[in-house]
Amino acid sequence: MAERTNSKHGRRGFLASLGAVGGGAMLTSLATGIPAQVLLNPLTASAGDKRDAKVLILSADERGGPLNANVPGMYEVGPTEIFHPQDASMAATELTLGGQTWTAAKPWADMPQTVLDQTCFFHHATYTPVHGEHSRVMKLMGATEKNDMLVSLLAAELAPMLGSVRADPISLGARGPELLSSAGRLLGNVAPTSVAQALGGVEGPLANLRDLRDASIDRVYNLYKERGTPNQLRLLDAWVRSRDDVRNVSTSLLSRLDGITNDGEEMQVRTAAVLAAMNISPVITIHLNFGGDTHVDAGLAAETTKYPLAVGNIQLLAQELAALEAEGSLPNDVIFASLNVFGRTLKKQGYGGRDHNEGHHTMVLIGNGVAPGVIGGVAPTPDNDDYIAQPIDSSTGAAAVDGDIPFEETLGAAGKTLGRVLGVDVARLDEIAPPGKIVEAALS
Repeated sequence: MAERTNSKHGRRGFLASLGAVGGGAMLTSLATGIPAQVLLNPLTASAGDKRDAKVLILSADERGGPLNANVPGMYEVGPTEIFHPQDASMAATELTLGGQTWTAAKPWADMPQTVLDQTCFFHHATYTPVHGEHSRVMKLMGATEKNDMLVSLLAAELAPMLGSVRADPISLGARGPELLSSAGRLLGNVAPTSVAQALGGVEGPLANLRDLRDASIDRVYNLYKERGTPNQLRLLDAWVRSRDDVRNVSTSLLSRLDGITNDGEEMQVRTAAVLAAMNISPVITIHLNFGGDTHVDAGLAAETTKYPLAVGNIQLLAQELAALEAEGSLPNDVIFASLNVFGRTLKKQGYGGRDHNEGHHTMVLIGNGVAPGVIGGVAPTPDNDDYIAQPIDSSTGAAAVDGDIPFEETLGAAGKTLGRVLGVDVARLDEIAPPGKIVEAALS
């Protein structure tokens, strides 16, 4: 993917986009360890403020690349008909998910087993072959509450649970149809270089966190002494970072921001990890290219080139998050997921590449709380010209002709399962996305 610098935000612009109060709360939260939502309303703090919620980093692609074509489940069905790149870098390779052996393209098998032990491949459909309908897919084809994007509805639920600065998602690599919306408002894209310019450097706001820590803790402590409760004082003691911890967080994040040199996919991944550490938003989207629009990709050359890079960037994200957690800079668990406009055809079509497949896409789920395995699968279409997603048994996750999640509800089931992994209440998910059922087999 061409590297882009398509954001108008600079240092002032990015912080201003968070709002003067929100930007200040973000930095103060980093400096103190106190959740941003508590800083905005300190006297309402209670022990229930921090719950089992997770941040989402979502890969979205309005071109509908061939992510679905080379994952587990695509080698066990129709092996003589489902075609794959022939280069050694994409060779069919065994891997283990939850104690079961599957076959996938080599980049997936090359993932560390510790990552695979938290990875699930969820086969479903998106019901559209149209590039421009990516926003509809993000709204589960019009099935979400108030016809809002799933990620925006999830972000609104997760923000108070995580203590995030803002309740709207942030996109780091969105193309036109991939731009996010929330409650009818179009949200702008923020380039990774703009984040680095806004927050990094020796004169940037992250360089002075220790001084901000001391002043902010004194302010909240005095407020609680005067008007708070004994429980709030105990919470403050539990939240507060030491000066050494703050120095480590500052050094850790600044060193990563100094390495953001362009707006390409690797830099989106690195920036997303930093923003997750800063707890700015519950949802961050990036753009990973698994091969692009591959109608005329004879020999699957683009797929062979791009696919390993995309999987490699997912592995890089896992590494960055693990390093941040080890350094004490990551306050919340993070889930990676994918949701593109559609998948690609699995039999050879047209000009020898892959056409649009409205009947099959794969949501990849990675992170703590995800049970390793494969949900659903594919079967031939009625006219046997390709493969599409099968119905799913919600209790086992297996593909089943008589599954209680019919083909028409597999997208909703994937979205609701993602929401449950993130920590959203079951009853609330039924309101956010009525169609489909949560697949318990995808949850650990």
